[in-house]
Amino acid sequence: MAVKAMKKICRISEEEIIKSMSTFPGSKRRMEKIMNGLYSDYAHHPTEIAASLQMASEINGDAIVVYQPHQNVRQHKVKELYKDCFDRASKVYWLPTHLSRESKELRVIEPKELVENVEDNIKVEIAELGESLKKNIVKHLEENKTVICMGAGSIDGWLR
Repeated sequence: MAVKAMKKICRISEEEIIKSMSTFPGSKRRMEKIMNGLYSDYAHHPTEIAASLQMASEINGDAIVVYQPHQNVRQHKVKELYKDCFDRASKVYWLPTHLSRESKELRVIEPKELVENVEDNIKVEIAELGESLKKNIVKHLEENKTVICMGAGSIDGWLR
């Protein structure tokens, strides 16, 4: 119905609308399958994280998360919301916050401090993008686990 309205208003073909929608950058990275068991997701807010993990639990109950928080200023606002958003994950690799458009006056919150807000933080491991993390991801995939790399920063480029 929306496509028909767009077609009429913009006077363009349905094929052109579909092509434009499929190339729109925001349409990817919502549980985007990279390979069997490995997904990339744009989730970087606790509400989005919980929703993605709900979806992942329907795919394969055991989800491993590699999470890269986005923007330090946002972490100051949402850190308390991390409390239970990872409940459906069996393991979380927590990366440093992807910094962009930051205030120089605002103290950068370290991963350790953010992890303290997670209720079940025993399953959280502080990690860095690199070979060690890649090896852990491969190990989990070999165990038929679902691995979801979440964040709005550099994690997707690193993953690919």
